[in-house]
Amino acid sequence: MSNFSGLRTYRGSCHCGAIRFEADLDLSTGTTRCNCTICSKTGWWGCLARPATFRLLMGRDNLVLLGKAQRCKDCGLQPFGHGDIPELGGEFYAVNIRCLDGVDLSGVPVKYLDGRHDTWALLAEAAYVNPFGNAGGVA
Repeated sequence: MSNFSGLRTYRGSCHCGAIRFEADLDLSTGTTRCNCTICSKTGWWGCLARPATFRLLMGRDNLVLLGKAQRCKDCGLQPFGHGDIPELGGEFYAVNIRCLDGVDLSGVPVKYLDGRHDTWALLAEAAYVNPFGNAGGVA
């Protein structure tokens, strides 16, 4: 199992690489997965970053608003989101950790939330087990 404790700088991108970012994240503090149809169908797996710890390196011109989410206009992927919710501590970036480059996510703590029924109740908490091992980097 990998050790993710402490703040580390991770780089990520959309599928085609037109959007690239960098974020300082402490994955040991937990990540979230939701069972709503948007998250489950897109494979969204999030971790919050404060604005001072998130940097868009390239691709600002490739970001287009589709529905409520900014996505890459070429590949359609949403590598991160941006919001401002007082209950979450104010302004934040939600990084889709599936878009982090070259990171084996085995052992990352995951909080599974009930977004499908709009309760946001904690359904389960577990360390992620990568069924592919370290063979493909990001799982």
